[in-house]
Amino acid sequence: MSIRSLVAVVTMLIARLAMAQNTVLPPQTGPREIARVTYAWRDSSRAAFLDEGAAGRREVVVDVWYPSRSTASRARAPYLADIASLRRLMPDSVLRRRFDPSYALVASGRLTTHAADGGPVACRTHGCPLIVFSHGGGVDRASYTAQYEDLASHGYIVAAIAHPYDTHIVVLPSDRLVTARPQPPDTVEPNKALPAWRQELAREARSQAYLRRVLAAEAADVRFVVDELLRMARDGASPFAGTIDGRIGAAGHSAGGEAAALACQLDARIKACLNQDGAIHGLPFPRDGAGRTMSQPFLYFTRLIPRPKAPNEALATMQITRRELDSVNDDVTAGPVRLLNDLPAGGYRLLLNVPGMNHLSFSDEPLLRAVGDPVNSAHQLVALALVRKYTLAFFDKTLLGQADTPLERVVPADTALLRIERYPPRP
Repeated sequence: MSIRSLVAVVTMLIARLAMAQNTVLPPQTGPREIARVTYAWRDSSRAAFLDEGAAGRREVVVDVWYPSRSTASRARAPYLADIASLRRLMPDSVLRRRFDPSYALVASGRLTTHAADGGPVACRTHGCPLIVFSHGGGVDRASYTAQYEDLASHGYIVAAIAHPYDTHIVVLPSDRLVTARPQPPDTVEPNKALPAWRQELAREARSQAYLRRVLAAEAADVRFVVDELLRMARDGASPFAGTIDGRIGAAGHSAGGEAAALACQLDARIKACLNQDGAIHGLPFPRDGAGRTMSQPFLYFTRLIPRPKAPNEALATMQITRRELDSVNDDVTAGPVRLLNDLPAGGYRLLLNVPGMNHLSFSDEPLLRAVGDPVNSAHQLVALALVRKYTLAFFDKTLLGQADTPLERVVPADTALLRIERYPPRP
C-alpha cells in the first residue's frame, strides 16, 4: 500500500469514528469514563496581572478533567464551562461573534463534551498523575477539549487553566468578565541608521520582552494550580482527597507551551514538560540566567515548515542580502537542536506534516471551522489524533515509566505524517 493510500485509509477511519459518535469532537481513546469540574482560585500573593502596584490580586479559573465512574446518569458538561454566565452577561449575537466557531455549534447541539458534569473521582489505589495545561495567547481554554478528554480517559487528572488577561474572555466569581489585554503599542522610534531587517529584529526583541513578562505570570499560575490541587489532595474532605500521587507534568500550546516550560525550569515538582508549537525566535524555551536548560525530560511538538524562499524584491525591501538572510535562518534552524542536545534528562522533537495543518491544529478550532467540509475535517481529525497519541505517549513514558510507547515504535501510517527526533540525556 502506498503512503498516500495509507494516509487516505487512516483519514477515512478516523472521520467515520467521529461521525459515529454523533458529535463534532473525536471520541476519547482510553477506557475510563470522564468528568469535569470548574474551580476559581485567588492567589493573594500576586498582582492581578503585570502591574505589581495594583490593588487587585491574581485569580484563575481552572477546569479539572478526571477519570470518573457511573457517568451515564449525569448530565454532560457543556463545551464552554462558563456558558450559563456568558448567556446572562452577553447577547447571543455577541457570543456568536466572540466565541466563533464554537458557540454556534454549542447552540445547535452539535458540540458537547464526552464528560459528565461533576461526580466522583475514580483514580486507582496509588492515585492519578496530574497534567497542568496552559492555553495559547488569547485562546479560550475550552479549545483544547479533545486533548483534555483523551488524557482523562487514560487515567490522568488534567487541570486546564484560564489565564486572565491572556484568554479572550473568562468569567471570574460574581460574574466578572475579564477580556484579553492587548500588548501595549511599541512607541520606540526605530534606529534609521540600521537596515530595515535589523530594525524589525529590534522591534521583535522589545515585543518578546513584554511576552516574557506575561509568560512569567502564567508560569506562576501553573505553579499556583499545582499548589492548590496538592492542597486538595491532602484535604480529607475534598473530592480530590488522596488522588494526586506526585507524578506531575506541564503542557501547553503556543505561548502556553512556553509558560509550561518556564514553570518546569522553576519547579522541580513538575517531572515532565511538553510544548506544542510554542517558540520565541525559534526556541521552545530560553535558557535561564545561568545558561541552563531544564532538568526534566522535554518534548517539543511542532510542525515541519519548509524554509521560506524570499524573492529579490523582498530582500531589497528588508535591506538584507541573501547571505545575511541565510545566516539568520541557519541560526533559527540550529537553535532548537543545540537546546535539545543540552537536556540533562533528554527529550524529543516531533515534527508534524499533515495536510491542512496549521498552528491552531493543536486545538479544536480548525476542526470546528471545518464542519461541513469532509476533506478538511478529515485532515484536522488526523492532526488531532497524532497530537493526542504522542502527547499521551510522552507522559506515559515520563510519568508512568512505560518503556514501550509510540515514541519508540512508530507505526507506518504515522511515519508518513511525522518525524521523531530523539535527544538522549546529556552526559
